[in-house]
Amino acid sequence: MSQREDSQGTRVDHVDRVLEQWRQVRPDLDLTPVGVIARLGRVVEHIDASRNALLAEHGLNRPLWDVLASLRRQGPPYQLSPTDLYRELMRTSGAMTNRLGTLERAGLVDRVRDQTDGRGRLVRLTARGKQLVDEIAPAYLQHERRLLAALDSKRQAELASALRTLLRHFEGDQPRPADSASRKDRSSIHQ
Repeated sequence: MSQREDSQGTRVDHVDRVLEQWRQVRPDLDLTPVGVIARLGRVVEHIDASRNALLAEHGLNRPLWDVLASLRRQGPPYQLSPTDLYRELMRTSGAMTNRLGTLERAGLVDRVRDQTDGRGRLVRLTARGKQLVDEIAPAYLQHERRLLAALDSKRQAELASALRTLLRHFEGDQPRPADSASRKDRSSIHQ
């Protein structure tokens, strides 16, 4: 038996080792949620790092890509208010302001006057921004397919369904997660 296999010869992951450590010191705890939550967190970390590496080749990161992709999928004229953007992307207005400044300086978005509300501003994808999204999108989706390659199409559909159920549960209570330091400090019982 190697460090990467349990007593039945099944490959284990980091979370299995964490669970075993907890079982050794606190056998009275029901650790079932840790097996799910910790794996979700670790999978997200791996996915984010991988997607950010791909996007870095184009001078972007995932938060910047999310803004560009959100504008692109609106269809012509590829624009939203800053408020709609930060709500859609579940970010704070301050974080959105910083991202928009970065994208504007790169010539990928413009802030334009809202014709329906003279006081309001809209964020619009520039021609250069649209071209970049259209260039990156196929490679980005292919990359995501590779990230999920360990799961066949049936298991991907099952996972999507289970995650949809969980997300509906959360979004029913609060469509937008509360901003907290937890995004910055991911240390927890699960690590």
